[in-house]
Amino acid sequence: MSFYVEKVSRKSGACYRIVRDYTRGGERKREYQVLPQGTTKAQAEKIRCQMELEAEFGAYTTKEPVKLKNYAEEVYFPKYTNSLSPTTRQHYRQLFYTKDGIAKHLGNRYLSEITTEAIQDMVNRYASAGKSAKTIRNIVNLVSVILKRAKIDNYLKHDIPNPCEYVMLPKAASKEGNAYSMEEVKLMMERAKSAGNINIQLLLALTCLAGGLRRSELAALRWEDVTLGEKESFLCVRRAAVYADGKMTEKETKTKAGTRVIPIQPGGEVYRILQTARKMYVKEQSREEDFQGQGHVFILHHAPFAPVSDNRMYKIYKSFLEKECPDLPHYRLHDLRHTYFTLCTEIGFSELSIIATGGHSTIQSTKRYQHATMNRMKSDMAKLEEIFGNTIAASQ
Repeated sequence: MSFYVEKVSRKSGACYRIVRDYTRGGERKREYQVLPQGTTKAQAEKIRCQMELEAEFGAYTTKEPVKLKNYAEEVYFPKYTNSLSPTTRQHYRQLFYTKDGIAKHLGNRYLSEITTEAIQDMVNRYASAGKSAKTIRNIVNLVSVILKRAKIDNYLKHDIPNPCEYVMLPKAASKEGNAYSMEEVKLMMERAKSAGNINIQLLLALTCLAGGLRRSELAALRWEDVTLGEKESFLCVRRAAVYADGKMTEKETKTKAGTRVIPIQPGGEVYRILQTARKMYVKEQSREEDFQGQGHVFILHHAPFAPVSDNRMYKIYKSFLEKECPDLPHYRLHDLRHTYFTLCTEIGFSELSIIATGGHSTIQSTKRYQHATMNRMKSDMAKLEEIFGNTIAASQ
C-alpha cells in the first residue's frame, strides 16, 4: 500500500488529490481523495503523511476532544456495559462515581491528558488513604478498559500506549479466610433450632455441611432444585441471584463448574432440615393469600413471605450471631463456605469430591479455602512420632 500526492486539472482550476494504491485479491486497486481547491502542496503532503500513519497504526482521532467523565457517561456505560452482569455493572459505576472515585480524580481531564503520572498520583492517594490493594487494582483496571474502548472509538490515537500499563500498583495481600470448627458449627445449629430460626438452620446446612453454597446460590435455590427421596436425595445448583440496581436479578453461577449436583444423605441432618423447611413452606403457602415465595427455599417467614435476597441473608446471619452466639467468633457469611472446605479437608474428602461439591474448576481453586489447623498438624506429627517409635521398638 502506498500514498502519494498528484496535481489534477479541473474546469474550476487545478487542485491536489491523494492517491492510495493497494492490492486486494491479487488485483491492483487505486482510490482517490480530492482535496478542496486552495489546499497547498505542503498541506496535501501533511494529509498524505497522516493517512499513511492511519493505515499503519490505526485511525487517528478525528473526533472532538472529550473529557473522561463525559465519555463514560455518554458512551461507555450506556453502550458497553449492557452485557455485563448486574453486579459487575453496578460495581463499575460505584468505582467511577463514588465520592472519592475515578470521576473525582480524573473525570475532568481530557482523554488525551490521562497520563501514567496522573493515574499514579491517584493510586498513591488511595494507598495513603488506606484503600485495599484489590480495590485500587480494580479502579486502575476500569480506567484501562475505558481508555481501550475510547481508542477503539477513535477518541484517542491508536499509537499511544495505554498509560495504565506503566502504573506501579500496590502488592495485593493474600487474605486468609476464617473457618469454624465442627463443634462450633454444631453449637450454632443447636441454638438456631432452639430459636426456631429455620433460615439459619438452612444456611448452616447448605454452607457448612452440603456443598459450601455461595450466598448468591442460596438466594436462587428453589424447591424444584431439591429432591428428597428415601433412597436418593440431592440438590441442584443451577443459578445465582444477586441484588443490583434496586432489584433481584438471576444469572448464571459464578463459574461453569458452579452448576452442579450435590448428593444429600437420606435421613441425615441436612435432609431433615430441608424436609422441615419444605413442610413449613407448603403450610405457609396454603394459608396465606399474599404469599410471594415463588418456590424459593429461603423466604421470609412472615408477610409477604418474599424470597430472601443475598444482602438480606447476610443481615439475618449477622443478627443471629449477635443475639444467639455472642461467645463465638463473628466471621463473615462467606467464611461458612471456607468452613465447608476446611472440614472436608480435615475429614479426608477426596479432591474430586471437594471440587465437584464446592463448584470449583480445579483443586488449585479449592486449596485457597483449606486452612490447616494446629490440632490436625499436631495429630499428624504424633502419628509420625508413633510410627518412628514403633520402628525402633521392632528393631530391638
